[in-house]
Amino acid sequence: MKTRLDALLFACAIAPLITAPAAALDTNRIAQITGLPGTWTASEGVFKVTAPRNDLPVSVDGWRMPPFMGLTTWAGFVEGKKVETMVAGDLVLFEDEVNPVMTAALEGGLSVTALHNHFFFDDPQVYFMHIGGEGTTEKLAGAVKAALAKQKEIRAANPKPGRAFGPAFAPGTNAINAAPLESSIGQKAQTKDGMAKFVIGRETKMPCGCAMTKEMGVNTWAAFAGTDDNAAVDGDFAVREGELQPVLRSLRNAGINIVAIHHHMTHEEPRILFLHYWGRGPALKLADSLRRALLVQKGVAFNVSPADFEQARVAGATVVDVCTAKEFAAGHIPGALNLDVNGPDFAAQAAKLDKSKPVLVNCHAGIRGARAAALFSDLGFTNIMNLDGGSHAWEAAGHKPVKQRP
Repeated sequence: MKTRLDALLFACAIAPLITAPAAALDTNRIAQITGLPGTWTASEGVFKVTAPRNDLPVSVDGWRMPPFMGLTTWAGFVEGKKVETMVAGDLVLFEDEVNPVMTAALEGGLSVTALHNHFFFDDPQVYFMHIGGEGTTEKLAGAVKAALAKQKEIRAANPKPGRAFGPAFAPGTNAINAAPLESSIGQKAQTKDGMAKFVIGRETKMPCGCAMTKEMGVNTWAAFAGTDDNAAVDGDFAVREGELQPVLRSLRNAGINIVAIHHHMTHEEPRILFLHYWGRGPALKLADSLRRALLVQKGVAFNVSPADFEQARVAGATVVDVCTAKEFAAGHIPGALNLDVNGPDFAAQAAKLDKSKPVLVNCHAGIRGARAAALFSDLGFTNIMNLDGGSHAWEAAGHKPVKQRP
């Protein structure tokens, strides 16, 4: 009873800020879910909720800036054309908030469309993460709420914004063994002074017809420093617009930090966006994470969460475990077929499966599954889902594998 009363009181409190809302857009519900007051612009049919960043002082060029001058998080909701609602917005974040909030937004079903600065000489440094999405009002408003809740959680735990991703990275010398990384990424590395770099070209065209290629700056690259056990990787993914969200999800699921999303050119065709990243950990693990994202970038490895994978499995999708027969016998997802992706007859056996049904592929960690998804795509399958994180993630979500008797 108290919860209903609180909701009613909140709705009454924000009612003066909502004038003549559209009948199709439940503005009161948006305000209740997000916990934010909003304003209705009748001429555009937009309901906009706002959250000024007044929890910490921010100085720009030595001047303490009021939130009114551009330090306000906002999300605008409008009635959708093909779905119930569309949302767009901009989240004002400090450095240590960006990646956890990005994960929360992506998990909530939002798209992250840009990440950049708006100022110079700001203290603490402020970044702006642009979001968008289409779906039900409940889902979109809930995703905005989850993103803002994560931001508040971080500040509550540590009122002063952090200035590092974790413990300081200060290797005594760089001693990266490039060979395992080359095997994972599938490309020869450039090496220098114990470091290793991979550069993978892409191509687009400018209005003049000139090709923008690898050496003209259209490339995905990754540079490794440190040691095999304690490495840092930084780089840039050059992605087409439709590849951005899957690659972001893949990198964030692997714990890779995103530090910028923007464009480097204008009027190119196809459009290329660039996302810059920074990761820490064992060098081979980082390389494997990047390899998985590269497969996702190609549009052939459609990673899904354990929950979505399980829902599709129960609904009758074809489940294919692409590990070795020995690994399969030690434990596999119920109902799975075993087709070793590295076996000589993988393609022949896979081609016999029903192309009209969704195909769920999995391995132990998701890397071989992504490669198998690419092969299924080459065979003409159109509905392919790879289990993100593999069977390890599926088991961590509380599911029990089937084991064959010796």
